[in-house]
Amino acid sequence: MSQGGPSFWLGTTPETDYPALTDGLDVDVAVVGAGITGITAAVLLKRSGKTVALLDSRRIVHGATGYTTAKVTSGHGLGYTKIRKAFGEDGARTYAAANQAGLERIAQFVDEDGIDCDFERKANYAYADDEQQTAQVKEEVEVEQAAGLPSSLVRETPLPYPITAAVRLENQAQFHPRKYLLALAATIPGDGSHVFENSRVQTVKHGEPCEVVADQGVIRARDVVVATHLPILDRGLFFAKAYPHRSYAIAASIDPLDAPDGMFINAGTPTRSVRTMPDGDRLFINVGGNGHKVAEEDDTPARYDQLEEFLREHWPGAGEVEYRWSTQDYMPHDQVPYVGRVRRGSEHLYTATGYNKWGMTNGTAGAMIIADAILGRSNPWADLFDAKRLPPRPALGRFLKTNMATGLQFFADRLGRADRGSVDELDPGEGGIVRVRGRKTAVYRDDDGNVHALSPVCQHLYCLVHWNPAERSWDCPCHGSRYAADGRAIEGPTTKDLKPRNL
Repeated sequence: MSQGGPSFWLGTTPETDYPALTDGLDVDVAVVGAGITGITAAVLLKRSGKTVALLDSRRIVHGATGYTTAKVTSGHGLGYTKIRKAFGEDGARTYAAANQAGLERIAQFVDEDGIDCDFERKANYAYADDEQQTAQVKEEVEVEQAAGLPSSLVRETPLPYPITAAVRLENQAQFHPRKYLLALAATIPGDGSHVFENSRVQTVKHGEPCEVVADQGVIRARDVVVATHLPILDRGLFFAKAYPHRSYAIAASIDPLDAPDGMFINAGTPTRSVRTMPDGDRLFINVGGNGHKVAEEDDTPARYDQLEEFLREHWPGAGEVEYRWSTQDYMPHDQVPYVGRVRRGSEHLYTATGYNKWGMTNGTAGAMIIADAILGRSNPWADLFDAKRLPPRPALGRFLKTNMATGLQFFADRLGRADRGSVDELDPGEGGIVRVRGRKTAVYRDDDGNVHALSPVCQHLYCLVHWNPAERSWDCPCHGSRYAADGRAIEGPTTKDLKPRNL
């Protein structure tokens, strides 16, 4: 059975060792969540004279940013056509400008700070492999050009298989996100600023000042940025405005002579994303995609196997797959992230979420928008990305359909059958929902044969979790909260662990 593990980015960088939170701290800005948005915002604010405390519930850059494909590009599949439909030509132009600025902000940090993070300029391709997709690609080229992007229509790419057409976007980039962000984060501590790890935040109390309440204590700050992928606060209803989507990635070594020059993603489904990744004297090829809504796939290990079949078909000389990992993204119904104040009346509480699988440039642009707001500067992209907006009319149908499906899921899981007839059916390393004394129970048998029993009720909004065999995790289908096999909260809007049960 193919199983996921640490990403290439985690496997090729050292662990960090920042301290846990100290109670009773006062700073200008508290930033909750140490991925690309949180670290970038903290650095921008500190370098503008603010004292900052950056907190993460685990180690920094261990969440979504640590499991990305790390394409630093304004080319987001065929997304600009959808953005124009929802927000018009001005909206598409603003989105392009924000993401191009995010790309160049990363390039500027790399240059100014001398960060060794394998930053390389590359062309980005979104390609079609049939005539129906070709028409979509042609339209996308026109929309991107009108939005001010250096896009062109091409009929060939450096890939070793034919395509019918592609959008080529010039002068984009790829990099190693952890090398980049660990270097930036190292510049934060000192002069009244701090980085804290293993400091899980439970809530934020808005006020003058705000209070960030963590397991280890409280931080007081004039402004708070919640950059936890999906906000851990239900204020703003972001769990209803974006839905969770999982995807997969593998990496194998490759001869540089066989490697395609560029970054690639197909226009159809299942998604196939391709890029190269240097590691010292070795070069790896990364193939990703195969996504699905969270907890809608029972055979998650097969997703890795299908990616490896694609790799072997097109790059038969590649080495053994050395890294397998999965990631989770939150998808806004109108294609544009939510960035800014959490809601009306929360003048000092900010968030950024819903990057639609394009977090490197969107996350950087989001940090720039929030930093400008806290520093009292106007930002030309803030209105488009406004976190308080509702989906525009063209996206309203998807918004309603997704949330109706979530409501039905809540009841269907309670009425549905258990996964297994008894605990005895579980082999070592397996988990499932078992009915014990009339109650559905989440049960996991570890590799040593020990049985762990948990309440299957997600601690966010009380849907029932599903077992994910590839990651050995309990995943909530409603809003994407995830728990380790032993019930520890590891991802999503939840801040509490699953409750243990006795068998």
